[in-house]
Amino acid sequence: MSEDSATRILFIHNTIMWYRIPLFRALSDIYTVNYLFNHPDISQTLYGVETQGEIDGMEGVNYTLLTNHLGVAWGLTGAVWGDYQVLVGGSWDSIPEIMESIYCFSVAWLRRKPVILWREDWGWEDESLKSRLLKPFIKWMVQTASAIVVPGTRHREYFIDLGAKPEKTFIMPNVSNQTVQKQEPEDITQLEGMEDLSGKRVVLYVGRLIERKGIKYLIQAIKKSKTEDAVLLIVGGGEYEDELKSMVRELGLETQVIFTGNVSQDKLVSYYLLSDLVVIPSITLGIGDPWVLVLNEAMYYKKPVVATDAVGAASDMILEGENGFTVPEKDARALQVAIDRILENDDLRSKMGQRSFQIIQEGFCYPNMVEGFQKAVNYVLGK
Repeated sequence: MSEDSATRILFIHNTIMWYRIPLFRALSDIYTVNYLFNHPDISQTLYGVETQGEIDGMEGVNYTLLTNHLGVAWGLTGAVWGDYQVLVGGSWDSIPEIMESIYCFSVAWLRRKPVILWREDWGWEDESLKSRLLKPFIKWMVQTASAIVVPGTRHREYFIDLGAKPEKTFIMPNVSNQTVQKQEPEDITQLEGMEDLSGKRVVLYVGRLIERKGIKYLIQAIKKSKTEDAVLLIVGGGEYEDELKSMVRELGLETQVIFTGNVSQDKLVSYYLLSDLVVIPSITLGIGDPWVLVLNEAMYYKKPVVATDAVGAASDMILEGENGFTVPEKDARALQVAIDRILENDDLRSKMGQRSFQIIQEGFCYPNMVEGFQKAVNYVLGK
């Protein structure tokens, strides 16, 4: 038995998503990990992903989906008094999660067990009452944690500003498990409503249709675009869909903007491969976008990318002018200029796509994520 495999970790996370499974499996191959997913219903609420019973891909991994009573995962109560050397957890996304985190951190502190905080917050401006009330609790957790793992540099700077010591704040880059399918991707131009894409320059948006995703500014950018054959594919669904479709009609863009609805993960590859460019137009609305894995996926499929400065991943994954552009949020004109610059230059578009893939291969694969976590564990154990 290796020294690492003897390390016992209690890993508390709110839910289990498909793109985290390779990480959880990899960590279980290194350490003795007990995963507790304390709010698995979040997957259903946000993405319509069922998390009940056995989870595909987690065979042989020690995990439990905790049930909630009155919104609280009471199963954590005894678990944090159990047998482990390192506790991983911490969340303030909801009142129950705050209560649970304070309890778990307090027990670990009393037992002198090191705690690793894993978060994706960065320095968006949120002056809401909720944010002001949470600030003292957040600072307490940050200062109580033995180490902090975050996905990117903006996130690291935020936690250092909150009082975390730089030497205990580690980057564990977010990774998506999109892979090239063995079978030929589906020809989506043959699907209903997509017969007119031949010879078009395809701009792709993938994500939920909610206000914070800033899709209306992307639609306005398409209206302003000087690329005559530009078409926007909007993949996803959500509460903002009817309003966006109404906007498209008012702007007379019915032939240039196509709504596909939700697309399964296994078919999403076809949309990425068809596109010439992927755009992430998020805005700050209470919070910014913590990361946005669509950026990872688009770059994996060798696509140029345009994102706003409200996208957490942009500062780490977009090298300005090399694989795409970062533009100010809520600026349709800036989006349009960046989009046209890429669409109208075939050579630039090809070079940017290749650079995107290179960036992914060098810094945003699961081994990079595992390495960041290992550095945090070694730090809290004094290795």
